[in-house]
Amino acid sequence: MKEPVLEVKNLTTRFHLIDHTVTAVNNVSFTLHENEILGIIGESGSGKSVTSHSILRLIEEPGTIDKESRILFRGRDIMQMSEREMREIRGSRISMIFQEPSASFNPLFSIGSQIGESLRIHMGTDRKSAEKEAARLMELVHIPNADRKASDYPFQMSGGMLQRSMTAMALACTPDILIADEPTTALDVTTQAQILGLIKEKQETSGMSVIFITHDLALVEDFCHRIMIMYAGRIMEIGNASDIIHRPRHPYTADLLRAILRPGMLKGKDSLFSIPGKVPSPGEIIRGCAYADRCSRCTGKCRNQEPELTGNVRCWNA
Repeated sequence: MKEPVLEVKNLTTRFHLIDHTVTAVNNVSFTLHENEILGIIGESGSGKSVTSHSILRLIEEPGTIDKESRILFRGRDIMQMSEREMREIRGSRISMIFQEPSASFNPLFSIGSQIGESLRIHMGTDRKSAEKEAARLMELVHIPNADRKASDYPFQMSGGMLQRSMTAMALACTPDILIADEPTTALDVTTQAQILGLIKEKQETSGMSVIFITHDLALVEDFCHRIMIMYAGRIMEIGNASDIIHRPRHPYTADLLRAILRPGMLKGKDSLFSIPGKVPSPGEIIRGCAYADRCSRCTGKCRNQEPELTGNVRCWNA
């Protein structure tokens, strides 16, 4: 196994509200190795995006990251770095495709100039060369007429175009780690495949490591090396992609797989499976297993005692 480029240890992120505290990420630990794609899967509210924002220390008040948390990037603890050091890492060494690209671009500047800005800041590229490279990157993510589109402002682009532009910006400096938070949400199926293919190609040719965040297990089967399943801020299961997909141990993983719509499955009498119940509300006090109320294997022990993450799975009845 290659050396880890990122080690997350006991990460706990909380949001302190007026009358209660929400623990969005609860004691999460994992590693990301060189040239690896790690998929983080879970429903909305499972803590996926907060985990990624915590890695880059983008948690703002009233959010805090517990002092016991450790985020080691190539052996250096991100939690101990100054804000100046973090600015040097964000966008160059660790880059991110954000879930809402429309909120990530400045409406006062053209898309090309904003993509080129990261090249000027982190790579020392002159303005003319940066603008030329920005257009090339936009063409790489399949934006038609990229030379002309580079001069467009964010409001002139569709959600899908902004999503692709965000991908171009994230890849501009060839980062060590790319965090892709739902990078294909606003894209059609064909463009999804193109963007995933581009990320895979960059990962293979440059040695870049990728954290790929999604709620769709169907996307990651042939894309990720390992998969981490999250629920209510906790890791429920983690392992090789093939093991998670074909031999799931946690009931939540199995239910997510059952909920995938596959060709031909609705032609007979079978109806589309839906996981019963809902994700626990933020701040809800959970006594036992967080998935107990929705689980078909639930026992009394599950409701009264939370299982530890043992053997890469958090379940009394795995």
